Amino acid sequence: MADLALNDSLINEYLKYKFQDDYTPDTIRKLFKYIQPFSIREGFFDDPSMAMQMESDPLIEIVDNCSNEKLVQNTILKLMLVDEASSVTYRTLDINDCYEKLKPKYVGTYINRMGKDKALNHIKALLSDAMWIRIIDSYIDTNPSQWNENKNLLEKILPFRSFDLKIESGSTRDKRQPIPKDKQNELNAICSDWQIGAIQYNDNSKHDRYIETDKLKILLSGGLYNLSSISNKDFTYVVEIK
Repeated sequence: MADLALNDSLINEYLKYKFQDDYTPDTIRKLFKYIQPFSIREGFFDDPSMAMQMESDPLIEIVDNCSNEKLVQNTILKLMLVDEASSVTYRTLDINDCYEKLKPKYVGTYINRMGKDKALNHIKALLSDAMWIRIIDSYIDTNPSQWNENKNLLEKILPFRSFDLKIESGSTRDKRQPIPKDKQNELNAICSDWQIGAIQYNDNSKHDRYIETDKLKILLSGGLYNLSSISNKDFTYVVEIK
């Protein structure tokens, strides 16, 4: 079973990329942002030998002739990539739609404290060239012991240079205030070049905890503290390119 399906236009574009020189570079770049192993109906090919040739392509699964609905239903993701808007009963993802909410993401999961250093080092690398960084975690400073560990984590993952750092914390629902000035000063004691600001976390419109930069968002399951090896809870981080 393939991961997803492609509409006929994108299949043709993929075949042009593979065998010819007249493909559209912009379409291929967008397609390869989303592409996974995909299904092609056997009847798509006028030449049966072409279908046999495609069977050696690791991205392609040749399936029996069927409707688009059944083709999509028989994929793992129940999804068809398209290059134009369409009104159909099955789920499509238009690779040309800048406002599409369904996006490719990179995900790492750690069941307990083991291996979290790999996640920490990856997040540090992701933040290394950020023009600005925003930490969104309503509970980042509510517990004194967790605050100390969160400070240690920020010292490990944030670049030691001048950039705009905003911390969104507190709780409008619990009437907790954003990170106070004394804690901002504690962070500035780590690096005086950080331009730190505090923002009130709004529980009415947000729930997730994440790190955002000018280039990407990093969703942090359970918040920043669970990135620490002190926490024995599982931790998942999801990286989305903006």
